[in-house]
Amino acid sequence: MRSRNHKGNVFVGNLPTDFSDEKLAEAFDPFGIVLSAAIARDPDTGARLRYGFVDIATEKAAKAAIAGLNGTKIDGSKLLVQMTEKPVKKAPGTGPARRPLASARRMPARDGDAAPQRMPARDEAEPSFAAPAPRPQPTFQVERRPLRPVIRRLTPT
Repeated sequence: MRSRNHKGNVFVGNLPTDFSDEKLAEAFDPFGIVLSAAIARDPDTGARLRYGFVDIATEKAAKAAIAGLNGTKIDGSKLLVQMTEKPVKKAPGTGPARRPLASARRMPARDGDAAPQRMPARDEAEPSFAAPAPRPQPTFQVERRPLRPVIRRLTPT
């Protein structure tokens, strides 16, 4: 599992086809503590793809690994090693545009009807659930008292 802060996440491309997760972790081990190493898989077949991700403990170790491994050959494949892109936070209100609701939606015509009937708009529709009934008040009382009396001595003996 890759960390949320993306400090040491590294993308590794052009991996050999028979490369394993363990070999990937071993390749990055000299540069720092490897938290995780995973090669991507095809969701349909489960076959290993030729890229993966390595999570190293610090950003400094990740940069050292990129400098040391980018362009090196492993099992005949020249590796492409680079930092993963940090996710960009979107400003509020910049999401996909919403479609306006149709003011008069139509229901399909029934057998024998000449014209389709008007469906109620979302604002006009009654809710499909009932509000929960209020909870009844308990009929018992809890007696609260100290577990044992506290005895204080005013004068030392």
